[in-house]
Amino acid sequence: MKKSGSSNDNAQQPCLVLCTTNNQNNAIKIAQMLLDRHLAACVSLLPELTSIYRWKDDITQDKEILILIKSIHKNQTELFDAIKEIHPYETPELISLDLEHVDGGYLDWLIKSMK
Repeated sequence: MKKSGSSNDNAQQPCLVLCTTNNQNNAIKIAQMLLDRHLAACVSLLPELTSIYRWKDDITQDKEILILIKSIHKNQTELFDAIKEIHPYETPELISLDLEHVDGGYLDWLIKSMK
């Protein structure tokens, strides 16, 4: 990880988790739960995208909400488990991307927001 200022161990490595859900209400419910549990510092909702995917041998097309979750690596397992508790999908999309270049001030805020 490259950041201006102090160094952090892998547990503090920032990550971006991608998740989709079927509607705005479910997206807000997921966001609020993650923030309440201090598993995310910020959750952004991108409304109405079209997803085309293979599900149980069929090609499916749905309108979805993309949830962008800013967190840190040490929260990943608990964050995934928390989403699975309330997510309406049988198999929710949960993808974590490690972030290598993050502004020092933003990263400090992100880490402090989850304590």
